[in-house]
Amino acid sequence: MLNFIKVILFLIVVVGTGVYFFIQSPEIFKIPSFKGENILDKIFPKSFAPKTSFYAPSYPPSPSPSYSYSYSYSPTSLTEFALTISGEQTIPDYLIPSGLTREQLSPYFKKVKISSAYTSSWSTAPSQINLFSSLKGETINITGWKIKSNRREIIIPQAVNIYEPSGFSPQEDIIVSENNSINIYSNKSSLNRNLRLNKCIGYLEENYDFNPSLPQNCPSIPRSEITYLSGECQSYILSLWGCKLPEVSFYNTLLGSDEGNACRAFLNTISHGSCFQKYRYGFDFLSNEWRIWIDQDILDPQHDRIRLFDKNGLLVDEYIY
Repeated sequence: MLNFIKVILFLIVVVGTGVYFFIQSPEIFKIPSFKGENILDKIFPKSFAPKTSFYAPSYPPSPSPSYSYSYSYSPTSLTEFALTISGEQTIPDYLIPSGLTREQLSPYFKKVKISSAYTSSWSTAPSQINLFSSLKGETINITGWKIKSNRREIIIPQAVNIYEPSGFSPQEDIIVSENNSINIYSNKSSLNRNLRLNKCIGYLEENYDFNPSLPQNCPSIPRSEITYLSGECQSYILSLWGCKLPEVSFYNTLLGSDEGNACRAFLNTISHGSCFQKYRYGFDFLSNEWRIWIDQDILDPQHDRIRLFDKNGLLVDEYIY
């Protein structure tokens, strides 16, 4: 019995001592703050940054907000590596181009990228600068942005968003969203307009000589729409792949019969205007691709450094070849 009482008294003394030190000196129980440094840099080396996040409270307690730190690392893309503090993305130092400071980077840094830039060995092929937007849930107006090479610079102009068959579509600022591509060519537009491509735009290639050519991916004519026509007429229509218009020579052979007249009437509906009216309001009518012709070559054919700047003169991206 006496030994039991001694054990109880010993436990009371140990627990009491622990409580006393906790109340009088809470510092010994705190997580080290590493003033001026990120605690994760002490725990995890830069070469190992696990996909995790945890909460580091502030001591002593104060009205100021605590911070939530998270590291993310993707081995397939170092440019995706970033430190997030309170929801704001901080660009790592190694991503800042040589000769620039963090303050010279655009809020859109790496959101619109120069995916490629090159000149062609063929005299008839234009030089190209290709941009790509990796936006997430937002849009950006890039008209007025500047592209500089070591030789000269250009300003991104306006373009026609929805080109109508009338040809009177006005040019407007280029508003890009996620996964949009902007292809810039050194030659001149056959229409004297810059364009956003759409499902029917390839029909313009019949009357204009674009360089490079417009995509020939116009919607095919459904078989169900032509079953009432003669076999010859159906076969000809089905042979019109892509954005091909009916040939006048075939059209003229159809005179003098009811079957021929019916075929001619249908052939009259195959055009840019008819395609536009039929598909204009479809969710997939507009392409993600914009084409811009600047009628000047700013690229060095051998090596160059291309820089993209926003309207405030801040760097958006850099491409070196």
